[in-house]
Amino acid sequence: MKPKDIATALKGWAAGAVAAAVSYLKGNEPQAGPERRRSVQLILYIVIIVLINLASATLNFRCDLTRNHTFSLSERSRDIVSNLKENLKIKVLFSKDLPAQHTSIYRYLRDLLEEYDYYGNQFFSYEIVDDKDLEKQANDYGIRPVQSQEFENDQVKVRRTYMALVIQQSDVVEKIEAITEPTGLEYNITSLMEKMSGKIDGLLGLKQPIQVLFYMDSSLKSLPIEGIDQLGEKVKEAVDKCNAANYDKLRLQYIDPATDKNAGISAELYGVTRLNWKAGADRNGRAIPAGEAYLGIVLKNQDRAERIELSVAPTILGKNVITGIDNLQDRINNAVGNLVSSNPRIGYVTGHGEVELNDQQSPQGGAIMKQVLSDVYEVREIDLTRDEIPSDLGLIIVNGPRKKFTDPELYKIDQFLMKGKGAIFFLDSYNEISMGQQNMFGRQPIVMPVDTGLDPLLKSYGITVNRNIVLDSNCAKAPVGGVVKEIYYVPIIRKGGFNRDSVITKYLKGAAFIKTSSIDVDAKKVKDLKLTKQDLVSSSDESWQMAGQVNFNPFLLAPPQNKEEMKKYALAVLLSGKFESHFKGRDIPRDEDPKKAQVARETISVGKADGTAPAATTKVIVVGSSEITRSGFLMNSRRIMSSVMAQGEEQDKVFSNGFLIHSMADYLLGNSYIPEMSSKSLDYNPLDKTADGTKIVLKALNIGGVPIFVVLAGFVIWKRRLRRRKAIQERFSREASHE
Repeated sequence: MKPKDIATALKGWAAGAVAAAVSYLKGNEPQAGPERRRSVQLILYIVIIVLINLASATLNFRCDLTRNHTFSLSERSRDIVSNLKENLKIKVLFSKDLPAQHTSIYRYLRDLLEEYDYYGNQFFSYEIVDDKDLEKQANDYGIRPVQSQEFENDQVKVRRTYMALVIQQSDVVEKIEAITEPTGLEYNITSLMEKMSGKIDGLLGLKQPIQVLFYMDSSLKSLPIEGIDQLGEKVKEAVDKCNAANYDKLRLQYIDPATDKNAGISAELYGVTRLNWKAGADRNGRAIPAGEAYLGIVLKNQDRAERIELSVAPTILGKNVITGIDNLQDRINNAVGNLVSSNPRIGYVTGHGEVELNDQQSPQGGAIMKQVLSDVYEVREIDLTRDEIPSDLGLIIVNGPRKKFTDPELYKIDQFLMKGKGAIFFLDSYNEISMGQQNMFGRQPIVMPVDTGLDPLLKSYGITVNRNIVLDSNCAKAPVGGVVKEIYYVPIIRKGGFNRDSVITKYLKGAAFIKTSSIDVDAKKVKDLKLTKQDLVSSSDESWQMAGQVNFNPFLLAPPQNKEEMKKYALAVLLSGKFESHFKGRDIPRDEDPKKAQVARETISVGKADGTAPAATTKVIVVGSSEITRSGFLMNSRRIMSSVMAQGEEQDKVFSNGFLIHSMADYLLGNSYIPEMSSKSLDYNPLDKTADGTKIVLKALNIGGVPIFVVLAGFVIWKRRLRRRKAIQERFSREASHE
């Protein structure tokens, strides 16, 4: 019996007992003598006290007064857990003897699971794995321990502990391997529940198995690559394990592009990694010519495909090893989830030198950004140079293009927006080009302006990305040339820089921008079109701009002497409403390549897209930097934030750029509940950060509050008894006078 069922029963028992007690205590038993009444009263008092204690142990009467309702499940979580249709079990794999800094996380997790259990139906359950079975079960699920440091006897010790969750529904298993912070814990659990339900429905609804295409040239086996002979077996082992957890819906196929020309074409089409090597010697010392080969995995379900990159990289010992194989099972499982998922789809525009979404090796790639968004959404690449924008997309992202968009490509974007869809533009005004080895001779990187051809399109909507770089006195600090320097082109955004009226930035505590331009919005156009404009992110009041001759050498940058040159700049802007088409009154642009031309030369009507009026309000977000989305910066954003944080101030998820990017997508796709849910954390307000006057009041309440309350309560009870006694005396006096 669940606590809520026990609570219901106790409510009934308590109500009956209280009713009986009230009846006796009011003297509603006229035949009972004084002694009997006093005995019954005593028994009833005892019964009431016992029932109250039992109720307090089982009833959930908690009042959550935290700012973000940290200890209460959101409506979304309650709906999902109460409407489960199959058994879902959560296993808690936490070490018993946790480091002190993690004990609060475990208590918070227990509280959350009790909330899930309270609102869950008969299909929900959770189990805390006993310490003696912990390591075995962790190994069975492929969970590795977390290493944490702690001080003991003036020594730093490293402890290996488990802090993981496993969620299992039918044959589908999802896990959270390292719960090292409480922020977003409810969101992570709920989103995994939702993801699993969608994955199960998708797998069971498959008409054909998912193809796992393993591309590997046979020529690679002659190269000195460690583990290349066993790679096929490792792939098969990972696929077999994934099959067992995905209703046996995977079919593995080996493809050798060296012997099949069509295989090479398909590998190129799917973007499989192509390895190149120079002439040298094989593992047996025999000479080998220069060559190239394909290596990678593609999962295919009808017209949808997911690529898993494998590559070869040298180690510090000079050996060549295969990268991407260590967590292959998890990567295949995630790819399966993306293929069968019914999650909202995001289109990622390519074809113009944008940030490479699937580049997992380079810090300039966008793999981390894709990982951040893929917990809820399916991110799909759209090459505008050849493809139309699918109608089932709710949002497109244009991230750091370096080449110019053609008019036909702009038309595709324009018409997508005219349908009431959303877009996020991460745009750079300048591009820093490294000179490679020439820097050794004092040659600085070249900073070149970027012309994407998007400016006319955005200006027609009322948005301008200025040709400048915003510098801020509130910026990151880093060691440069042996000294700690302010990096002015890396503004640090704190609470004052976020729009608290927008759900996108309402819960953010901090973020870091880099090499960002300011954004202006045409107030007249906004007014004429009845659009709504919001500055989402702004620099501080101590900001200025660098334009014209741009460089990013920290030693050459300094705040202006004239403080009047400093002001606040908008760095990210949201514009919403019914936009006016950029191509209003113009001919539909035709592609220069007749084979790509898919539309006739016609005239667009006002406010129409493909002959239909906008279905809903269009929302566009423009950010003056793509650098904030790159993997290297996303991974280091917390470290960058720590350089300016107060001593003792703790960081969590809401200090990251990833949270900002995710919140943008959430809002544009109508999932505004996600930022609030994922921002929930254990917030503390220590007295050393409280005003002196507040401290005095709190201390006084702690010391004298309870005694004063008891005295006042006693005085009130005494006065009531006096009034009652007086009333009884007056009644008897009247009765005596009538006699």
